[in-house]
Parts: sequence; structure tokens; C-alpha cells
Amino acid sequence: MSVPLHICMHPGCRRMIPFNQRFCEEHQQDKNKQATNQERMQYEEKELRFYKSTTWTKLSKSFRLRNPTCASCLKRGIIRQAVLVDHIEPIKTAYGWQHRLDESNLQSLCQTCHNAKTAREVAQRRMRSPN
Repeated sequence: MSVPLHICMHPGCRRMIPFNQRFCEEHQQDKNKQATNQERMQYEEKELRFYKSTTWTKLSKSFRLRNPTCASCLKRGIIRQAVLVDHIEPIKTAYGWQHRLDESNLQSLCQTCHNAKTAREVAQRRMRSPN
């Protein structure tokens, strides 16, 4: 019986690795550098309060139960279990904050797709930033 595989958790990496590992050999050291909590991701106070709220916890859990597969993978014909609920329009934007509880602004994602989406959003914000 072969060991189940999944994709390396490093954003953009598509190497298949054993299910009991998080990163491929190349990105194993990145594991220590990767943010492990939302405070390290430079969220503002109101965003942190929102993500820790009972309202969000209940909504995200029920949404993921009704949408158990990764929306991004599904678009590519891959069926993978989602592990979190993502805001399509980030709550860092005015529109995203206004629609933070609208299910039309939510999608279930696997960790790999969420990491890749977040990396793209951070890169876009840096490009728009005047500093």
C-alpha cells in the first residue's frame, strides 16, 4: 500500500510529498520562517477581532461543511479537501470588509491554494504601495 501524497505547502510549489510532511526538502527550512499565527501576518486589530469572533467561527465552519472541496483546485479539475474559508475580496479592502459575512464573498480552499492566493495579494499590495 502506497503512502498518500499531497502538494508541498510552500506557495507556488507543486511537488508531491508524503502526506505526513508539510514541505518538500527544498522548502523544509521555510517552515520555520512561515507565519504561524495571524498576528505575524500584520492584521489590524479589527480584523483580528473579526477572525476570532463567534460569528465568523460559526459561519466559516458551516460554509466549509457545505463546501468541502477546494474551489481553486476544483476549477482545475482536481478534487482536494478544503481546510479553510477564504474571502474572495480580502477584508483589508473597504468592499471586502463590508461584505465579510456575505457567502458570495467566500470560498473554501486547501492550504496550498490559500497560500498562493495570499502571496499574490501581498505582491499586488506591495506593487501599489508608494513606499
